[in-house]
Amino acid sequence: MTADVRPSVTPTDDDLAISKYTDEMIQRTMTQNNITVKQEDHHVYYNSTFLIDHNIGQAYWVDMTKRDDVKINNMLSRSHRRAATVKLSFDFPFYGHMVRNVTIATGGFLYTGEYVHSWLAATQYIAPLMANFDTSISNDSFIKYVDNGTAFTVQWEKVVLQDKPDSGEFTFQATLHASGDIVFVYQNVPVIIEKIQDDQHPVKVGLSDAYIIDRTIFFVRRKTIYEYHRVNFKKEDIKNWTVIYLNALPTCMEKKDCSSCVSAQIGFECKWCPGARRCSTGMDRQRQDWLFNDCERMEVVMPLQCDELTAQTEQHPSASAAAAAASPETDKPSEWRRTVAHAEGVEPGEMQDGGVRMGGSGYLGAAFILVLIAGVAIWTLYAYSNPHSYSGQILINYRPSQWRWRRGEARYTAATIHM
Repeated sequence: MTADVRPSVTPTDDDLAISKYTDEMIQRTMTQNNITVKQEDHHVYYNSTFLIDHNIGQAYWVDMTKRDDVKINNMLSRSHRRAATVKLSFDFPFYGHMVRNVTIATGGFLYTGEYVHSWLAATQYIAPLMANFDTSISNDSFIKYVDNGTAFTVQWEKVVLQDKPDSGEFTFQATLHASGDIVFVYQNVPVIIEKIQDDQHPVKVGLSDAYIIDRTIFFVRRKTIYEYHRVNFKKEDIKNWTVIYLNALPTCMEKKDCSSCVSAQIGFECKWCPGARRCSTGMDRQRQDWLFNDCERMEVVMPLQCDELTAQTEQHPSASAAAAAASPETDKPSEWRRTVAHAEGVEPGEMQDGGVRMGGSGYLGAAFILVLIAGVAIWTLYAYSNPHSYSGQILINYRPSQWRWRRGEARYTAATIHM
């Protein structure tokens, strides 16, 4: 499929410069200037168009020097590995999910997850250029953003790499449109992106989304993030005035009834779940609700099944109403979705919070855990007192000073959270 490089939202006065660039004019501009760098690709959830041209780049560039509604985040403009959450003035469809809060990170990306935690760079991001930027090194570095009601633009201006500040200043933007389209524009890229070191901070260009599974393990609620899709442009030859336009494709979640869901021809196998009363592939941010409502077993995939479901509803309206009341609401966030977690010291992709109330069998389990802890304590005491024994040698070889923590994604400090 061919990507449409035009914003599909109703243009404002600020967008008139962009609207003149139709596909035909872009092709003519490329022909006149002998431009051959244009790539189009299909990523299931998005179509992408990769262009390198000064005129086209300027058309998509949001000039923040000529606006009076631009906001400069002073904290982010003088920080390293910091993040701040801002509220959009519109619902932004990201992988089909409506997002109102985005977290701006100094590391050249936006985090779109509902939990704000220390491992923001792991997944659920929109990254025009994720790297180890440090805005405290230069007084000329700024992170700015503007929201015109239909588009939200963030600009990383003259930011430098912490581990290699002499490599030059980077200036680039990411714009989120109310249609779901995303535009990356690069005004200044002084080095080849593939050569940026990633040992201290991941280097990524693209998108990612994930779902969260909430489980109770030994009376502790544990949340694990599973990434289900990623778009990566790291290996692309990104130069000055490169434009990457990501055109959002239809998703199953836009279908609100069984018939339109199973008959959708949008490149996905859409399934209707009667218990959750929603359309999905089964793999999205509401994966936990999909599993909770036994959608894997009850899913409807044929129009004839929709007719049977409708007939059953008409014959037993009271039972259907009771089932609807018993099932969790899917149009409102559940408790685990509302919580804002700060997971300091937890492995990337995992978060945990307080315990849960125990029932009768819970005390039995608690007693077992206490016995287990006591056994470990006795063994440790014995091994410490007898270093030449087999247990003592194990304790020496695996003492805490010999542990090696996994070096994963960069840790971030989230500040000024507004959820």
